[in-house]
Amino acid sequence: MSRRFLVVCTPSSISKTGERIVIRNGFRTQSVPVRYIDALLIMTKVSISSEAVQVLLRRNVPLFFGTLWGKVRGSLISHEHMSKVNNRLTQYEALKTKQLEIAKHIVVGKILSVEKNFSIDLKTELMQAKKAKNIGELMGIEGTASRKMFEAFSRNIRDCGLEFEGRSYRPPRDPVNALLSLSYTFAHSLAYPVVVFLGYDPYISFLHSKRGSHASFCSDILEFVRPTLTKELETALLSKTFKEEDFNNSAGGYYLKKEKLGKFLSWFESIKEQVIQETKEALLQLGEVMK
Repeated sequence: MSRRFLVVCTPSSISKTGERIVIRNGFRTQSVPVRYIDALLIMTKVSISSEAVQVLLRRNVPLFFGTLWGKVRGSLISHEHMSKVNNRLTQYEALKTKQLEIAKHIVVGKILSVEKNFSIDLKTELMQAKKAKNIGELMGIEGTASRKMFEAFSRNIRDCGLEFEGRSYRPPRDPVNALLSLSYTFAHSLAYPVVVFLGYDPYISFLHSKRGSHASFCSDILEFVRPTLTKELETALLSKTFKEEDFNNSAGGYYLKKEKLGKFLSWFESIKEQVIQETKEALLQLGEVMK
Protein backbone atom coordinates (compact mmCIF):
# COMPACT_ATOMS: atom_id res chain seq x y z
CA MET A 1 0.00 0.00 0.00
CA SER A 2 1.37 3.43 -0.97
CA ARG A 3 0.93 6.63 1.02
CA ARG A 4 -2.03 8.76 0.00
CA PHE A 5 -4.28 11.67 0.83
CA LEU A 6 -7.43 10.35 2.49
CA VAL A 7 -10.62 12.28 1.65
CA VAL A 8 -13.92 11.72 3.50
CA CYS A 9 -17.01 12.95 1.62
CA THR A 10 -19.69 10.76 3.25
CA PRO A 11 -21.05 11.37 6.79
CA SER A 12 -18.96 9.04 8.94
CA SER A 13 -17.53 8.25 12.32
CA ILE A 14 -13.74 8.24 12.57
CA SER A 15 -11.89 6.37 15.30
CA LYS A 16 -8.64 4.53 15.78
CA THR A 17 -7.69 0.95 16.46
CA GLY A 18 -4.04 0.60 17.32
CA GLU A 19 -2.14 2.49 14.63
CA ARG A 20 -5.02 2.42 12.14
CA ILE A 21 -7.65 5.05 11.33
CA VAL A 22 -11.12 3.47 11.01
CA ILE A 23 -13.81 5.25 8.98
CA ARG A 24 -17.36 3.92 9.28
CA ASN A 25 -20.47 5.03 7.41
CA GLY A 26 -23.76 3.42 6.48
CA PHE A 27 -22.21 1.62 3.54
CA ARG A 28 -18.80 0.36 4.59
CA THR A 29 -15.94 0.35 7.05
CA GLN A 30 -12.49 1.47 5.89
CA SER A 31 -9.38 0.79 7.97
CA VAL A 32 -6.12 2.48 6.93
CA PRO A 33 -2.72 2.31 8.71
CA VAL A 34 -1.71 5.81 9.81
CA ARG A 35 1.73 5.32 8.27
CA TYR A 36 0.08 5.22 4.83
CA ILE A 37 -1.80 8.53 5.24
CA ASP A 38 -0.17 11.75 4.06
CA ALA A 39 -3.11 13.94 5.10
CA LEU A 40 -6.78 13.57 6.02
CA LEU A 41 -9.32 15.92 4.40
CA ILE A 42 -12.85 15.84 5.86
CA MET A 43 -15.47 17.47 3.61
CA THR A 44 -18.66 16.47 5.43
CA LYS A 45 -20.15 16.03 8.88
CA VAL A 46 -18.23 13.46 10.92
CA SER A 47 -17.65 12.45 14.50
CA ILE A 48 -13.96 11.92 15.17
CA SER A 49 -12.55 10.53 18.41
CA SER A 50 -9.89 12.36 20.38
CA GLU A 51 -7.76 9.20 20.13
CA ALA A 52 -7.88 9.40 16.31
CA VAL A 53 -6.87 13.07 16.42
CA GLN A 54 -4.01 12.30 18.81
CA VAL A 55 -2.54 9.53 16.66
CA LEU A 56 -2.75 11.73 13.55
CA LEU A 57 -0.91 14.55 15.31
CA ARG A 58 1.67 12.18 16.78
CA ARG A 59 2.41 10.75 13.34
CA ASN A 60 2.50 14.26 11.77
CA VAL A 61 -0.56 13.70 9.57
CA PRO A 62 -2.31 17.05 8.90
CA LEU A 63 -6.08 17.13 9.36
CA PHE A 64 -8.17 19.47 7.16
CA PHE A 65 -11.84 20.38 7.51
CA GLY A 66 -13.96 21.50 4.57
CA THR A 67 -17.51 21.52 3.24
CA LEU A 68 -19.34 19.29 0.80
CA TRP A 69 -19.23 22.18 -1.68
CA GLY A 70 -15.43 22.16 -1.73
CA LYS A 71 -14.36 24.97 0.63
CA VAL A 72 -11.58 24.33 3.17
CA ARG A 73 -12.57 25.78 6.57
CA GLY A 74 -9.47 25.10 8.64
CA SER A 75 -6.78 22.64 9.63
CA LEU A 76 -5.13 20.89 12.54
CA ILE A 77 -1.39 20.40 12.06
CA SER A 78 1.29 19.15 14.44
CA HIS A 79 3.97 21.52 15.70
CA GLU A 80 6.63 19.22 14.29
CA HIS A 81 5.15 19.38 10.81
CA MET A 82 4.81 23.18 10.91
CA SER A 83 8.39 23.56 12.15
CA LYS A 84 9.73 22.36 8.77
CA VAL A 85 10.22 25.79 7.21
CA ASN A 86 12.81 25.27 4.45
CA ASN A 87 10.31 25.09 1.59
CA ARG A 88 8.37 28.11 2.87
CA LEU A 89 11.57 30.15 3.18
CA THR A 90 12.51 29.15 -0.38
CA GLN A 91 9.04 30.18 -1.54
CA TYR A 92 9.25 33.61 0.15
CA GLU A 93 12.70 34.29 -1.30
CA ALA A 94 11.60 33.15 -4.78
CA LEU A 95 8.70 35.59 -4.69
CA LYS A 96 11.18 38.45 -4.26
CA THR A 97 13.75 37.28 -6.80
CA LYS A 98 12.10 34.92 -9.34
CA GLN A 99 8.38 35.74 -9.50
CA LEU A 100 8.21 36.26 -13.26
CA GLU A 101 10.29 33.17 -14.00
CA ILE A 102 8.04 31.00 -11.84
CA ALA A 103 4.86 32.56 -13.21
CA LYS A 104 6.12 31.76 -16.73
CA HIS A 105 6.69 28.16 -15.68
CA ILE A 106 3.07 27.95 -14.47
CA VAL A 107 1.59 29.33 -17.69
CA VAL A 108 3.88 27.22 -19.90
CA GLY A 109 2.87 24.14 -17.90
CA LYS A 110 -0.81 24.90 -18.42
CA ILE A 111 -0.35 25.51 -22.15
CA LEU A 112 1.45 22.19 -22.58
CA SER A 113 -1.33 20.43 -20.68
CA VAL A 114 -4.01 22.06 -22.87
CA GLU A 115 -2.16 20.90 -26.00
CA LYS A 116 -1.86 17.36 -24.63
CA ASN A 117 -5.47 17.02 -23.46
CA PHE A 118 -7.26 18.79 -26.32
CA SER A 119 -4.91 18.20 -29.27
CA ILE A 120 -4.75 21.84 -30.26
CA ASP A 121 -1.74 23.84 -31.43
CA LEU A 122 -0.69 26.56 -28.97
CA LYS A 123 2.86 27.12 -30.24
CA THR A 124 2.26 30.85 -30.56
CA GLU A 125 1.00 31.15 -26.97
CA LEU A 126 3.87 28.98 -25.75
CA MET A 127 6.45 31.23 -27.40
CA GLN A 128 4.71 34.35 -26.12
CA ALA A 129 4.62 33.01 -22.55
CA LYS A 130 8.33 32.34 -22.58
CA LYS A 131 9.02 35.90 -23.75
CA ALA A 132 6.49 37.71 -21.54
CA LYS A 133 7.86 40.79 -19.78
CA ASN A 134 5.43 41.02 -16.86
CA ILE A 135 2.65 39.21 -14.96
CA GLY A 136 -0.12 41.15 -16.70
CA GLU A 137 1.12 40.04 -20.10
CA LEU A 138 1.34 36.46 -18.87
CA MET A 139 -2.23 36.53 -17.56
CA GLY A 140 -3.41 37.67 -20.99
CA ILE A 141 -1.60 34.79 -22.68
CA GLU A 142 -3.01 32.33 -20.15
CA GLY A 143 -6.47 33.73 -20.86
CA THR A 144 -6.05 33.14 -24.59
CA ALA A 145 -4.95 29.53 -24.00
CA SER A 146 -7.96 28.99 -21.70
CA ARG A 147 -10.34 30.45 -24.27
CA LYS A 148 -9.03 28.10 -26.95
CA MET A 149 -9.30 25.17 -24.53
CA PHE A 150 -12.97 25.96 -23.85
CA GLU A 151 -13.66 26.40 -27.56
CA ALA A 152 -12.34 22.86 -28.15
CA PHE A 153 -14.24 21.62 -25.09
CA SER A 154 -17.45 23.20 -26.42
CA ARG A 155 -17.05 21.49 -29.81
CA ASN A 156 -16.36 18.15 -28.17
CA ILE A 157 -19.46 18.17 -25.90
CA ARG A 158 -21.89 19.40 -28.57
CA ASP A 159 -23.95 16.21 -28.25
CA CYS A 160 -23.87 15.86 -24.45
CA GLY A 161 -27.44 17.09 -23.95
CA LEU A 162 -26.47 20.06 -21.77
CA GLU A 163 -26.13 23.68 -22.82
CA PHE A 164 -22.71 25.39 -22.83
CA GLU A 165 -22.27 28.92 -24.16
CA GLY A 166 -18.65 29.48 -23.23
CA ARG A 167 -17.03 29.86 -19.84
CA SER A 168 -18.93 31.98 -17.32
CA TYR A 169 -18.28 32.30 -13.59
CA ARG A 170 -20.49 34.27 -11.22
CA PRO A 171 -23.14 33.17 -11.80
CA PRO A 172 -22.62 30.15 -14.08
CA ARG A 173 -24.94 30.68 -17.05
CA ASP A 174 -25.60 27.02 -17.81
CA PRO A 175 -25.31 23.53 -16.25
CA VAL A 176 -21.89 22.81 -17.77
CA ASN A 177 -20.46 25.97 -16.25
CA ALA A 178 -21.93 24.95 -12.90
CA LEU A 179 -20.06 21.63 -13.15
CA LEU A 180 -16.82 23.30 -14.27
CA SER A 181 -16.89 25.71 -11.33
CA LEU A 182 -17.70 22.96 -8.83
CA SER A 183 -14.95 20.72 -10.23
CA TYR A 184 -12.35 23.48 -10.03
CA THR A 185 -13.46 24.35 -6.48
CA PHE A 186 -12.98 20.75 -5.38
CA ALA A 187 -9.59 20.54 -7.07
CA HIS A 188 -8.56 23.77 -5.33
CA SER A 189 -9.61 22.24 -2.00
CA LEU A 190 -7.48 19.15 -2.71
CA ALA A 191 -4.53 21.38 -3.60
CA TYR A 192 -4.61 23.05 -0.18
CA PRO A 193 -3.60 19.99 1.88
CA VAL A 194 -1.04 18.99 -0.78
CA VAL A 195 0.60 22.43 -0.57
CA VAL A 196 0.65 22.41 3.24
CA PHE A 197 1.83 18.80 3.45
CA LEU A 198 4.80 19.53 1.18
CA GLY A 199 5.76 22.49 3.36
CA TYR A 200 4.69 25.48 1.26
CA ASP A 201 2.51 28.49 2.06
CA PRO A 202 -0.87 28.30 0.30
CA TYR A 203 -1.21 32.11 0.36
CA ILE A 204 2.10 33.17 -1.26
CA SER A 205 1.52 33.08 -5.02
CA PHE A 206 3.44 33.95 -8.17
CA LEU A 207 0.79 34.24 -10.92
CA HIS A 208 -2.51 34.88 -9.16
CA SER A 209 -3.08 37.88 -6.89
CA LYS A 210 -3.94 37.37 -3.23
CA ARG A 211 -7.55 38.39 -2.50
CA GLY A 212 -8.86 38.28 1.06
CA SER A 213 -8.60 34.75 2.44
CA HIS A 214 -8.14 33.18 -1.01
CA ALA A 215 -5.36 30.55 -1.07
CA SER A 216 -3.82 32.00 -4.22
CA PHE A 217 -0.83 29.64 -4.44
CA CYS A 218 -3.30 26.75 -4.72
CA SER A 219 -4.75 28.58 -7.73
CA ASP A 220 -1.24 28.77 -9.20
CA ILE A 221 -0.88 25.00 -8.84
CA LEU A 222 -4.38 24.36 -10.17
CA GLU A 223 -3.42 25.85 -13.54
CA PHE A 224 -1.33 22.74 -14.22
CA VAL A 225 -4.26 20.46 -13.39
CA ARG A 226 -7.21 22.39 -14.86
CA PRO A 227 -6.89 21.04 -18.46
CA THR A 228 -6.87 17.39 -17.29
CA LEU A 229 -9.83 18.06 -15.00
CA THR A 230 -11.72 19.74 -17.86
CA LYS A 231 -11.04 16.75 -20.11
CA GLU A 232 -12.29 14.34 -17.44
CA LEU A 233 -15.51 16.36 -17.14
CA GLU A 234 -15.86 16.23 -20.93
CA THR A 235 -15.79 12.42 -20.73
CA ALA A 236 -18.44 12.43 -17.99
CA LEU A 237 -20.68 14.76 -20.01
CA LEU A 238 -20.43 12.64 -23.14
CA SER A 239 -21.39 9.56 -21.13
CA LYS A 240 -24.50 11.48 -19.93
CA THR A 241 -23.48 11.23 -16.27
CA PHE A 242 -25.25 14.55 -15.60
CA LYS A 243 -28.66 15.60 -16.88
CA GLU A 244 -30.65 18.84 -17.17
CA GLU A 245 -32.90 17.89 -14.24
CA ASP A 246 -29.87 17.74 -11.92
CA PHE A 247 -29.73 21.56 -11.86
CA ASN A 248 -31.69 24.54 -10.58
CA ASN A 249 -31.89 27.82 -12.47
CA SER A 250 -32.06 30.51 -9.81
CA ALA A 251 -30.67 34.00 -9.13
CA GLY A 252 -29.63 34.29 -12.76
CA GLY A 253 -27.46 31.17 -12.76
CA TYR A 254 -27.45 27.38 -12.80
CA TYR A 255 -26.53 25.34 -9.72
CA LEU A 256 -26.38 21.62 -8.98
CA LYS A 257 -29.30 20.54 -6.79
CA LYS A 258 -28.31 19.54 -3.24
CA GLU A 259 -29.88 16.12 -3.65
CA LYS A 260 -27.71 15.54 -6.76
CA LEU A 261 -24.44 16.37 -5.01
CA GLY A 262 -23.91 12.66 -4.31
CA LYS A 263 -23.77 12.03 -8.07
CA PHE A 264 -21.08 14.67 -8.45
CA LEU A 265 -19.11 13.34 -5.48
CA SER A 266 -19.24 9.82 -6.90
CA TRP A 267 -17.79 11.07 -10.20
CA PHE A 268 -15.14 13.22 -8.51
CA GLU A 269 -14.13 10.29 -6.30
CA SER A 270 -13.29 8.34 -9.49
CA ILE A 271 -10.75 10.98 -10.59
CA LYS A 272 -9.60 12.22 -7.17
CA GLU A 273 -6.35 10.26 -7.04
CA GLN A 274 -5.36 11.48 -10.50
CA VAL A 275 -6.04 15.10 -9.47
CA ILE A 276 -3.98 14.72 -6.29
CA GLN A 277 -1.10 13.05 -8.13
CA GLU A 278 -0.94 15.74 -10.81
CA THR A 279 -1.11 18.42 -8.11
CA LYS A 280 1.82 16.89 -6.25
CA GLU A 281 3.86 16.53 -9.45
CA ALA A 282 3.19 20.15 -10.41
CA LEU A 283 4.20 21.40 -6.98
CA LEU A 284 7.39 19.35 -6.94
CA GLN A 285 8.32 20.76 -10.36
CA LEU A 286 7.62 24.28 -9.14
CA GLY A 287 9.70 23.64 -6.05
CA GLU A 288 12.71 22.89 -8.24
CA VAL A 289 12.21 26.16 -10.14
CA MET A 290 12.06 28.07 -6.85
CA LYS A 291 15.51 26.90 -5.74
